[in-house]
Amino acid sequence: MLPKTGRKLPQWTGVLGGREIYARTIAELLRKEHGDSRRAIKQLMRQTDASERTVKHWLSAQHGPDTVYFLRLVVSSPVIRAFVLGLLEGPAAIPLTGPVDRISLARAREAYAAGEAAGGRSETGAREYDPKRVPERDPINVPDRAEINERQRWFLGRVVEGRCDAREIAAVWDVSLKTARRDIAALKAAGLICYFGSPRKGRYRKTTG
Repeated sequence: MLPKTGRKLPQWTGVLGGREIYARTIAELLRKEHGDSRRAIKQLMRQTDASERTVKHWLSAQHGPDTVYFLRLVVSSPVIRAFVLGLLEGPAAIPLTGPVDRISLARAREAYAAGEAAGGRSETGAREYDPKRVPERDPINVPDRAEINERQRWFLGRVVEGRCDAREIAAVWDVSLKTARRDIAALKAAGLICYFGSPRKGRYRKTTG
């Protein structure tokens, strides 16, 4: 545990200040590089092997790419790669204590080779007690449960009180129906609500998880 010195840990600022800022930054960079057309979505899907829904969430700043998808973007996107290099050279980066020597470079190459070998290991080489990968159980790249906007918090309260839908969000918050539906879709993807009943007479309910 950290010693109790009475001081608060330094907070990150700027682009690294929080998930929402990160999501907006990545969305802006991706739109700058690819635009926000249907073609851009397909291109990002090919680059990262992400689903269409996930890419749309990135472009609309619903949430940013998680670790694996972000690394794929760093490798495949010159704009994202330049962004990362800018962070490494920025004031928040911890400077090197000395020049990079041959030993450090050799260790870096060894670490990279080990990572490539681990990532490319075939399933036939797995041990009997290794957990098997089940695609249906893979974590989905969805927004953090704690990161919901004011409209979504209001909607969760309304769902507990009674029936509420996208039209009511649009009317109360003066947003488009598309935005309201996107808010609800994000809540469903995060597992905060579910839909019961028929498409016409059903209703949303808050999950107990």
